[in-house]
Amino acid sequence: MLLHYLLGLFLHIFLCCADSIPVAPAPWDLQVSEGYAFVLAPLVSTAFLPPGFANPLEAPELRPGIILPDIGLIIITRYSAAPVGPYDELIYIPGRWAYNLTDSGLRITQIYVSTNASVSNGRTNWNIPEHLADFDFTTSADGSTTVTVSPPGDASNPHFKARLSPTTAPIPIQINTAFTGDYLTLIQPSFAASATNSVEVGTDTWKQLLLNVQTDTLAATIISGALPGGKIGNGIGFPDIQPLLPVGARLSGTLVFPVPSIVPNM
Repeated sequence: MLLHYLLGLFLHIFLCCADSIPVAPAPWDLQVSEGYAFVLAPLVSTAFLPPGFANPLEAPELRPGIILPDIGLIIITRYSAAPVGPYDELIYIPGRWAYNLTDSGLRITQIYVSTNASVSNGRTNWNIPEHLADFDFTTSADGSTTVTVSPPGDASNPHFKARLSPTTAPIPIQINTAFTGDYLTLIQPSFAASATNSVEVGTDTWKQLLLNVQTDTLAATIISGALPGGKIGNGIGFPDIQPLLPVGARLSGTLVFPVPSIVPNM
């Protein structure tokens, strides 16, 4: 009887937690209060994808294909407003994959967010393989910010840690991707659901979408690794890589994740 009671209680808690996650279909308009983007050197083959490029459960779906010699990106974002409420995000984009001779698209292979609502909806809406993590942003007296992204409840073993230092040189332009064509197209493979975490839902169709970004502010920022040895990622939960240049962009503005297109498995 006790066992049956405990199982029933567990099931009740499980269902209540699952029901508490809002369902927020695309499109999403997000307000970026603080965002950072850093360019990575091109990869010439998927054979050179670094350890930690994807969660091991999803790597078999996220690795295959032909990668083009295009830049990759590390993106850190704080959303002050979103359909599922404010949240933080860390993205790794190794580069651009080629499909069907004529199509190509960027592919997010590793991504952490600070809320389960984003995990569930990001996977369902766009095939973005989100995982939950704890985020810490600590600002020093000199104006620099240290960003730490760790497994939930385990701050002693961060996936990623970097120091972001402002410079005195603003970037005197704005970015509006309405003028950049289809460069920010994402094509995301389907992947299986987690067997142990009901929030990490799976999908069974590939999805394609064109991101729209418009900046309000844009300035230069210097990044340096804050893990032992000056590393940015630990090489397990996030790649042990360095940007092509230590200078990237700090921005604020709006980001739109549109309704995706369902595309044939590529």
